[in-house]
Amino acid sequence: MKLSEEQKKMPDGSKPEGALNEFIELLKKNKKSLAVIIVTAVVLLGIGILLGSLIGKKSGDKDATQEQSQAADAQTQSTEAIPNVPMEVNAYPEINSLMKKYYNAAAEGDMETVKSLKDYSDQAELLRIQEKSKYLESYDDINCYTKPGPIEDSYVVYVTYYAKFHDIDQKVTGLNTYIVCRKADDSYYIHDCSEDESMKEYRTNVTKQDDVVDLFNKVQVEYNEAVTENEELAAFLTDLSEKLKTAVGDALAEAEAETVSGTETTEEEGQEPADNAGEAASSRVKATDVVNIRKSDSETADSLGKAQVGDEFALLENRANGWSKIDYNGQEAFIKSEFLEAVSEEPENADDGNAEAGNEAANADNTDNTANTDNTANTDNTTHNGQADTPGAGDGAPSANVPNSGTYRLTTTVNVRKSASETADRLGVGYSGDEVEILMKQADGWTKVKFKGETGYIKTDVLK
Repeated sequence: MKLSEEQKKMPDGSKPEGALNEFIELLKKNKKSLAVIIVTAVVLLGIGILLGSLIGKKSGDKDATQEQSQAADAQTQSTEAIPNVPMEVNAYPEINSLMKKYYNAAAEGDMETVKSLKDYSDQAELLRIQEKSKYLESYDDINCYTKPGPIEDSYVVYVTYYAKFHDIDQKVTGLNTYIVCRKADDSYYIHDCSEDESMKEYRTNVTKQDDVVDLFNKVQVEYNEAVTENEELAAFLTDLSEKLKTAVGDALAEAEAETVSGTETTEEEGQEPADNAGEAASSRVKATDVVNIRKSDSETADSLGKAQVGDEFALLENRANGWSKIDYNGQEAFIKSEFLEAVSEEPENADDGNAEAGNEAANADNTDNTANTDNTANTDNTTHNGQADTPGAGDGAPSANVPNSGTYRLTTTVNVRKSASETADRLGVGYSGDEVEILMKQADGWTKVKFKGETGYIKTDVLK
């Protein structure tokens, strides 16, 4: 192929600028072909973008599904991480020694010793222990049932005992739950769980285990028998509960009044005064533990329902006796103030706290205080060990009689079995406030019930 004179003059033999003009002229002569090429390119580009988007979305959905699956697996692993091992009885002499020292100090009203054995005790708790000691003679036959705790060298401890009161011959059984940890010097102490959500959750899950529920049932049955057979004891325990509530409330109100009086000078200087207990309030609060919602500010008042952790309410009034008035489903109700904390800002779609009484959340509060059968077993008021006030034995009042048929509201934690035997498989766990339908009281000591749509059996003695 021969090169033209112009191409020969180009160093690399490339076409001169005139070749570009020839190409443009060629395109002009073939406009239709050019349009087809452009349209085809645009269509192909659009298809490519659409496919890329679909592939990206599918990949994103896959990633989201994987994240949800991983979160579910993590939750399952968290639950499975709690060992379900049999309780040990009096297996650790150091823990037994700690608990005996604690209960003896509580019975004697030795507040310094009580405070030294716990890592925290609030004022209401200490006041209750001190006031209760005026009626106590001693705590006897103290036994410690232990399960592994949430951290190394810690234990969930269930303490059973008998409380002996002045001028009352019959002793009363009781049970409390604690988290016990070991210090660097190998000594043990009682850990306050009021601000430790992970430990509270762990203790709650452990307390749902079969052998723990059976222990609570055993103590509850013994308590029920005692208050049923001894009217004097039942009346004393009910009266004691009211006296303790009044005494602690008055003491807190007096302390609050002194605090307010001491801030008058500060108030004159233009600073904000301290809030008065008992004044009207219009803020919102949320539950820090699972706790009963009551008709009045008394541990013996009827329960309207149960607040779960995080449930929010409109706060109507803070009372000096340690109770808070709240709005619950459009009516006034009461919760112990120590189980509430302020909500700084009202979130959207805030829950009104209408938690179902039959919610099967793990409920250490429910089981613990149910077994506080003299309401004094609660030597540290057990509120800082996660124990909420519950109806029945835990409030120092005898349980209501169980009807032969119809609906019955549980006053304690019970195992519901598939057949009338303690070795039968468990159908479920009924908590204080749950409703069952009584189908038949059997002569073998079991009651046939309808529980959450299924037929099961509960020991009749536990229901009393």
